[in-house]
Amino acid sequence: MTRVIIYTFGVLILGYPRSHFAEPPPALSYTDALSAAHENSPDVRIATQDLNIAEAEKAKSDSFVPEAPSIEASVTRGTSKDSIEVLDYNYTAQTNGQKLPMKGWEVGISQKFEIAGERGLRQEEMGARKRYFEARLSNQQLQSRAQARELYLQVSLLQDWEQHLSEHLVRFYRLQARFGGGYIDRRLGSYSLVALNMGIQTLKSERDEVRTLKEKLMRELSILVGQPSSDLKLDSIDSIKMPDLPPLEELRAAMEENGVVLKEKRAFLESRVKAADLESRKLWPAPSLFLYGGERTLNSGAQITVSPANRETYMRAGIQLPLAFLGPERQNSTIERQKAEKARVELEAETSRSALQLEASYRNYESFRAQYLQMHNFLIRAERFFPALEQALMGRRITYFEFWGEHERYHSLFQKSLDVRLNAARALSELELLTGRVLEK
Repeated sequence: MTRVIIYTFGVLILGYPRSHFAEPPPALSYTDALSAAHENSPDVRIATQDLNIAEAEKAKSDSFVPEAPSIEASVTRGTSKDSIEVLDYNYTAQTNGQKLPMKGWEVGISQKFEIAGERGLRQEEMGARKRYFEARLSNQQLQSRAQARELYLQVSLLQDWEQHLSEHLVRFYRLQARFGGGYIDRRLGSYSLVALNMGIQTLKSERDEVRTLKEKLMRELSILVGQPSSDLKLDSIDSIKMPDLPPLEELRAAMEENGVVLKEKRAFLESRVKAADLESRKLWPAPSLFLYGGERTLNSGAQITVSPANRETYMRAGIQLPLAFLGPERQNSTIERQKAEKARVELEAETSRSALQLEASYRNYESFRAQYLQMHNFLIRAERFFPALEQALMGRRITYFEFWGEHERYHSLFQKSLDVRLNAARALSELELLTGRVLEK
């Protein structure tokens, strides 16, 4: 008896599908996905590095000197004519007016100074650039959050759609089994079974397309949120609630104060204005002070000379003034002024666009939200009548085409509800970008 029990238990264990013993896929909730994309998406990490670079440039601008001092060292080798008489006993001759060898060395140091206030302007420009990259990081964080929202909802909706198609396939397979090979529609005749099989193939093909698209979007979502695997367990679409919005006036005030799009444009304009001021100041000469010293030695190179070699030690100091206002650099200020004016025009255009877009996105979200809730409730009620529709077909009270037509109408409304849900999510993302506020928690 014991052997029989052990044998039976072993057969049950070995025959049980392995998938039931595998570890379930890691769960990724909707809120966790939005937070992960907001903090650690690839684009957010890139924007963070841009901000780190801007901070390093800001620290560099605090230096009291624009450039490091330069040290120069050189040696000299050559010849020179001299009237000193040289006696060379090798040749027992006296030379005069010939080329004599010369050698020497020189070292020096130079340092550039700014006397027109360029350091302060450079600090202001780098500070404005840092604020610009801070605003860009905030913008990118909300954009990544919006991408995660859309991808997550798309995958959840496709999962719901795939399940819906699978349920309809089960219903059609059940009809096929009940009909057998002898069902004849009063209008279609013997073509009834062909039409039924075509409907089954259509549903299978659509389900395969939905599954392929779902897997593709799941991979994109896993990359966006930093998950090593695309096999994730997501929340159902019914568990993801659509938030209520605060009053429009409150959002309008938030846009003026903290809207990341406008904040980025304002910081960019400020950096352009500071860059133009700095280029104007660079037309003033930035002097370089230098100090050099060295030594030169002149002799004949003869083995025995009447007079010793000439040795000269010297030192020189001075100032160098570049005349930038006489060169093509004088146009840099004009160019930067034009860039600043372009940034001003872009800010004005974005301000007008944002004001209109805020109201449009607010109305769109409220409208899409109401449409989706209405469609969703209607689909839930319609789903309950499919068994009755199936019984009507089996009882030959309706034709197969009437049965298929009702299924198609349901599918069309279901797909429309998915589009409306995504449009509501996009409108919500636009509101977050415009106001700089997280509206869905």
